Amino acid sequence: MIKAGRDNTNPYSPQVFFDLDNALAAEFFEDIVYVWDAVAIVPPFIEKVFKPQVKGEVEEGAWLEPGLVSLGEGSRVERGSIIRGPTIIGRNTVIRSGVYMRGHVVIGDECLIGWSTEMRHTFVLNKTRIPHSNAVFTSIVGNRINLAGRVSTANYRLDGKEIVIRVPVGGKMASFPTGQTLFGAIIGDDTQMAGNALIQPGTIIGRRCLIYPHIDVSGYIPHDSIVKRKARPFHIIPRKR
Repeated sequence: MIKAGRDNTNPYSPQVFFDLDNALAAEFFEDIVYVWDAVAIVPPFIEKVFKPQVKGEVEEGAWLEPGLVSLGEGSRVERGSIIRGPTIIGRNTVIRSGVYMRGHVVIGDECLIGWSTEMRHTFVLNKTRIPHSNAVFTSIVGNRINLAGRVSTANYRLDGKEIVIRVPVGGKMASFPTGQTLFGAIIGDDTQMAGNALIQPGTIIGRRCLIYPHIDVSGYIPHDSIVKRKARPFHIIPRKR
């Protein structure tokens, strides 16, 4: 068993993957031992803390499910977007035309969610850009991340089996059942992903990674990695800091 705690002796604690300066995010991860355990609690957490309020701008032609959307100050929802709830959107965030949020979504402060993006059961931290034609489901997306066009998180195995997380522990690969058949990805802070990357179910991506375009990514990607295509489907290169 990996030791848990805020001293980061657990290499898979939320604090290792994310800056938790945001009060809502800090509360969300408060009792989480392994970062992937947070995915399952997204819906009940949102339902517990949700307070309907619309302090930002909603353009004519946008639709927010009545009483089930919280929109922070300085944020804007452009015409043509549909936001079902419960959904929480922070401050100074832009939701562009054509976005479809299907409920149980948190978007942090100073984010951009762009045209033709669909989201459900996802927690996004601050200053992250998901700019256009993205599909993000059953996932946790960190701070200051850019998911370029058509980057998506697959969240269901073709055989419908439970998603199992596999990560190195003590020099060997260990398996952690999630109890879920729907599970997308964990994406650590400051990771950048180029266009048309597909993130397979149960993928864990560390901080400050660079993911090249037109690639399927799966498994565990350590912090500070570069992932790009080679003869094999992909390979991992340590990133110099």
